[in-house]
Amino acid sequence: MTTNSLQATNLHNLIKTGAFRFVDESTPWFFYTSGQVGPYYVQSISIEKDGEKYAHAVKSLIELIKAEIDSFDIISGGETRDWDFSNPVAVSIKKPHLKMYKDGRLIGADVKGKKVLHVADLNNEGSSVRDYWKPIILKNGGSLVAVVSFVDRMEEGVELFEKIGLPSLSVVPLDQSAWDIILGEGYISRNLHQQLVARMHNRREWAINALLENPKYFRRFYNAEASRAKAEKILKTYPDIKEKLKEIITNAH
Repeated sequence: MTTNSLQATNLHNLIKTGAFRFVDESTPWFFYTSGQVGPYYVQSISIEKDGEKYAHAVKSLIELIKAEIDSFDIISGGETRDWDFSNPVAVSIKKPHLKMYKDGRLIGADVKGKKVLHVADLNNEGSSVRDYWKPIILKNGGSLVAVVSFVDRMEEGVELFEKIGLPSLSVVPLDQSAWDIILGEGYISRNLHQQLVARMHNRREWAINALLENPKYFRRFYNAEASRAKAEKILKTYPDIKEKLKEIITNAH
């Protein structure tokens, strides 16, 4: 199966298991852990709702790894959603498996002197690999050779891995081809497709427009106790419109 067909089939399966939420009239943007806002939310582990589709996801990861990664000794996964993919991949290809916690605890394989391939559920910012998994592997005497994700948002994580010289692959890259497939499935409108593609070219511009054009939504988001900290993070992420957002918070009209 080609890389494109892996993407298309698994993207279809993600749609069918409810992995995506897209902006609409009631939700004009979604908050991301990075402090950014965007037009969609994806939950890669929703694939587990269907056993056959979950098995196909694991099979696809294995196919990609065998085609693209030359040599490694161990499969690793990070706390905790990575394990949903890294563990079955390791079992299927009969490789030792390492579970890593952010506090440095390790369960499973000894990485000393070993080459480690990290398998993840989702590549977003890449910060967990940079701040936790790679340092933990190095501290214990191993080397990280690559990262393979089931889903990749094709954002900061890709840029980060390129910067630090770490090869990265994904079964389902959320690039323009992905949005074209979803449009073809009839799952999104042409207008939303245009938004998704436009955001790929300028994430910051899309976010600033979405925040300023939906003042009531941001005000409610800020005033709700459950999302106040997230709203504060948005203010820090977009300092060039911070004062305008503060005006929105205080202006109830």
